[in-house]
Formats: sequence, C-alpha cells, structure tokens
Amino acid sequence: AQCASGRWLGGRPADTLGFAAMLFFWVVPASFGAFACLFLAFVCVGGLNVEASCSRVSLVHHFIAMCLGLWAHWRYSDRIMEDASFAPNTDFELAVVLQHFNLGYFLYDTVHVAVWDQRWFLHHCVAIAGYSTSEISNVFGLANAVNTWITEVGSLMYSLFLIVRSDEAYLVFVLFYTASRSYFAYWSVTVLGHVWQALQGKSPFSFPAWAPYCAATLQLLLLGVNMTFVATHWQKLWKRYVNGANGAQEKSKSG
Repeated sequence: AQCASGRWLGGRPADTLGFAAMLFFWVVPASFGAFACLFLAFVCVGGLNVEASCSRVSLVHHFIAMCLGLWAHWRYSDRIMEDASFAPNTDFELAVVLQHFNLGYFLYDTVHVAVWDQRWFLHHCVAIAGYSTSEISNVFGLANAVNTWITEVGSLMYSLFLIVRSDEAYLVFVLFYTASRSYFAYWSVTVLGHVWQALQGKSPFSFPAWAPYCAATLQLLLLGVNMTFVATHWQKLWKRYVNGANGAQEKSKSG
C-alpha cells in the first residue's frame, strides 16, 4: 500500500526507489551493445547477409525475452490479475530488468528497421513508447512483462517457421499464433479493466493522471497491431491453400 504523503511506495521508503530503479538502467546499453555485436558477428564472422543475421538476432531476443517474461509472470503470479498495471515498477525488479532488456533490443533493431525493413517501424515505435512511458510513470512494468512473453511466443514461432519454410509448418504456426493472440486479447481486456478501475479512483496505487489513458492507448495499439498480423497470416494461409488446390486441379486436368 502507499501513503498519500508519498513517503512510502510499494512498502519501501520513497527515497530508495530512484536508486533501486537506476540499478537496472545499465541493462539498456548492455542489451543494445550485445545485440549489435551479435549482428556484426553473424555478418562478419558467419558470412551471413543482413536479413539472415537480423533474423537470427531476433530469434535470440525472442527466446530470452520470452523466458524472462514467463519467469516474471511466475514470480509475481499472486499480483498479476490485480496489480500488474498500476503497482509501482520498483515492486517488480525482474520485470524492470526485462523492460530495460527490451528497450535496448528495440533501440538496436530500430536502426535495422529504419534502413532495411520499414514495415516494422510502427510496431517498434509502439513498443518503445510503451516501455518509455512505463519508465516515466513507474507503472505498467509487470503488465509489459506479460505482454512480452505472450507476444514473443508468437514471434519465436514465426522465426522457427522461417527456418523450416514449408506449408505444413506455416499451418501449424498460424494456428498456434492465433491461439497466443487470443490469449493476448483476453489479457488486454484484463488490462483495460485495471484502467477502468483507475479512472474511477478505485486503484490503491499512486500514479500520474495521464498514466491510465496512456496504458489503455498503448495496449489497444499493441492489440490492434497483433490482430492485424493474425488477419495477415490467415490471408496468406488462405492464398497458399487456394493456389495449391488450383495448381493441383490444373495438373490433374493436363495429366
């Protein structure tokens, strides 16, 4: 609980929170540098092209972020459904580490996106905005951790599909990806419930007045982006099977 005076937040003296949060900021440049070095290693040492190198770097990020997100979800599972959105980030050190890890990665990958693959630019801007506003307001860190592991499960599956690249693998990917985004939609409804409670003044936590609006906007944007991906993959799957069926019919007629 938090006192109105602001001297105590999340059960800790307020004057220790800034120092506690600063302990993890080194993760941002460390993450940025590690992924940049890994990319250069794939290109210069491994001899891979830019696309293949970025794909492998992304795969590494997806796996580590998913594991950290699941760990944070498990570690703070007793507070997920009630406190994830507006409890202070400094209550959830592991979620803060994950958030800084993700910030470093997305800052690194935005360079790649801006130069070679602009279709992901909006996605990266939404992600960076979400992490940055969470840092400024000192809330939503645990909710972001849940967002991370759910979305990274789908991203990891897509990266694995890019390695296999078969019609059967794509079908399996689309089915599992849709299942993960269905859970993400459920989780987004939970977050919006936290926002509604906060706007009604029923939240037990202190936060900037703009935080609930920002949390709702960014969660809806993230949900919209991911639902767009779901629709796109189903369209591609439909075209694959329609084209495949048409090709089989033409082959049987010519035979």
